[in-house]
Amino acid sequence: MIQKGSFLFFIGCVISVTTTFSQQFSLEMFGGATSSQISGDGHYGFAQFGLNTGLNLNYQINTDWSANFGLQFNQKGARTYPSKQTSVVYRLRVNYIEVPVHIQYQFDRLSVGGGLYLGVKINQKERTSFGAVEPEHAFKSLTMGGLVDLKYAFHEKWGLTLRFQNDLIPVRSHKGNQVIAPALFIFGNWHQQLLNKGQYHTSLSLLMHYQF
Repeated sequence: MIQKGSFLFFIGCVISVTTTFSQQFSLEMFGGATSSQISGDGHYGFAQFGLNTGLNLNYQINTDWSANFGLQFNQKGARTYPSKQTSVVYRLRVNYIEVPVHIQYQFDRLSVGGGLYLGVKINQKERTSFGAVEPEHAFKSLTMGGLVDLKYAFHEKWGLTLRFQNDLIPVRSHKGNQVIAPALFIFGNWHQQLLNKGQYHTSLSLLMHYQF
């Protein structure tokens, strides 16, 4: 009888722990579009569009705070179109597998978050109107950056996220001794010196989420 009672107690504990953790953890998938640019190419504007899709594992710390661990495929790059100033077309596409880790604060249906991401380059393509850019100016295999996002849950299981990402370390060096000319988004000498070290991706993503 004691053994039976102990067994039932053990089963009850397992069920209780499982239920508790299932309430704290949730899995969601997401997909959407990324618009991006890269510093140091002499052009401005988030003109290169790509795919951003993946999975998030969410841990509910308390009623207000949650931690998120993700795995995503993200297409970044840069692009120019023919204009009155030039007829040359330029297109850069760099595909990454990224691991974003960030904290979110929730109030009502809105959540704001921030954190870091690590990226692994899959491949790259760089072309102009005259064909592929040769020799290839290779991007680094690994990258790291920061992110901030704003999420709106319009349904119990569905939500929209606007996410901003920017590299914190250069993704590749400038060609030769090239430096960045002053632009609209230079915040001082420290920023100028940082941009002179190499090129950085900047991206905006609009994502739709579904929580299981």
